[in-house]
Amino acid sequence: IISDNWQSEGAMLKVAAEYPEIKYLNFDFSSAEANALENVYAITYAANEIGYLAGVVAATKSQTGIVGGVGGVDNDGIKQFMAGYIQGAADVNPEVKVLISYVGDFQDTAKAKEISQNMINKGADVVWGCAGGAGNGVFEAVAENEGVWAIGVDTDQYVSMAAQEKLAKTLLTSGLNNVDVGVTNAVTQIIDGTAPFGTAEMLGYKDGAVGLAENDYYKANMTEDELATVKSFADKVLNGETKVVDELTQPGVFEQYYNQYGLK
Repeated sequence: IISDNWQSEGAMLKVAAEYPEIKYLNFDFSSAEANALENVYAITYAANEIGYLAGVVAATKSQTGIVGGVGGVDNDGIKQFMAGYIQGAADVNPEVKVLISYVGDFQDTAKAKEISQNMINKGADVVWGCAGGAGNGVFEAVAENEGVWAIGVDTDQYVSMAAQEKLAKTLLTSGLNNVDVGVTNAVTQIIDGTAPFGTAEMLGYKDGAVGLAENDYYKANMTEDELATVKSFADKVLNGETKVVDELTQPGVFEQYYNQYGLK
């Protein structure tokens, strides 16, 4: 039985404990400890590495040296994204300044737009929307400001926003959560009898489970030098040379990075 995300996780784990003879795949877990059942194989995706790659692109593209990140809510999960984002931006430009703010939910596009406009007013010329549906407000603000780019999250939002061309054109790239890769790999292991039930795994860039939307629009709006810069930093994550910080395993690392690079 496959559980699709954290919203159904609690119900799945309750039933999994009651039926130990049935095997379960939880492909977006929130707690490794809670998923430590012998009949459960749990996977999730390295949000910190998604943030890192988005930060690399943001700092590479920025002309002002100021970039923004709009999160849905102020919690450790979003800070996991944002700590990676700051690290990626700072690796590219050690003098970078980063603005981070939170909507308070994942639906309020008006507030996300207001936050983004405030960031743009302070000089941010790349803003990452990491706020679910509220992220559309980021794109709306960027669309009203010439010379400013947005970055999307989870899916290739340039494609998903295609029906709203004005907003789609703001999206330089997106940090991808490649659920298809994670699920395919997990199901293949289950079929082969090699799935490590009883474990919870975080899948990252080296696994192909997270990445960037490197579509034609992205390539057309990045110079060769910019593309090469992004690749050079991404390759360091791929080969293990760069270890991306993780708020979930290193509590307080977001504050550490924001205190150093945050624009107050």
